Amino acid sequence: MELSLAQLRGFVAVAEEQHFGRAAARLNLTQPPLSRQVQAVESALGVSLFDRTGRGVRLTSAGEVFLAHCRRVLALLEAAPVATRRAAEGRTGTLRLAFTAIGAYAVLADFLAMVNARVPAVSVALTELVSPAQFAGLADMEIDLGLVRPPIPDRFESVLVHSEDLVVAVPAEHPLAGSPGPVALTDVTDDYIGYSPEGSRYLHDICAAMIGMNRYAVSQLASQVPTMLALVRAGLGSALVPRSIMGMRVDGVRYLELAAADAHSVTLHACWSPDNPNPALHRVVESLDRVAVGAP
Repeated sequence: MELSLAQLRGFVAVAEEQHFGRAAARLNLTQPPLSRQVQAVESALGVSLFDRTGRGVRLTSAGEVFLAHCRRVLALLEAAPVATRRAAEGRTGTLRLAFTAIGAYAVLADFLAMVNARVPAVSVALTELVSPAQFAGLADMEIDLGLVRPPIPDRFESVLVHSEDLVVAVPAEHPLAGSPGPVALTDVTDDYIGYSPEGSRYLHDICAAMIGMNRYAVSQLASQVPTMLALVRAGLGSALVPRSIMGMRVDGVRYLELAAADAHSVTLHACWSPDNPNPALHRVVESLDRVAVGAP
């Protein structure tokens, strides 16, 4: 059974006017063709939609149900062009956003707030991935935007969104745990918990350079900050972590500032493929500036 839009609109007009003559005038029709339209609808449905009265018509119970459905169908059709244009402009749709576990502490909340402010009708699908996996996902169009650590392959575009200093996490029993001022790396310890080169190559290389590869090579290695802090708490060593990690209050762990001579910052970048056709992505990218999204 197929009903035309003209038939649906004709039925709705008669239902709302409760009179064929007024409905026909509203639709710029004469009454006979409108009557035939309604009769064709009733015949197709196999039910009576109207009770005919002397001065007009009144909906039957079946007509009341059909009217509600017709109004929804017509409303959707009217909304479709607007919704389509909004999707094409990137005002609606889905943005698939990936982030690293460490990066989440630094900027994820502020980044999501920025996306919501820019495109409030766009939904964000979140995925936690290490940076190499994000680059693979961006290349395969499995994600739209990544919050990644350098180095960034040349095929992608990126914007610096956050930069922060490293601090050192030490066990609560460490002799310097109560130090009021910055400390030198050489005064902390020879035992460090380091970053896995497979999952965190950027932080691994920076920390190895800061500590010295000979000392770093015999370190405990972990790929997730909660694991690193658990090892610090257990007294197995100290760890260099981004300042934002200080927000993770872990019993048995203290965070110390590094002396200026040892200070080093790490960066986080929003990264995307220029070949990605998602309009929502390009609308968000327009909002990105080469400044920090979240406060250090």
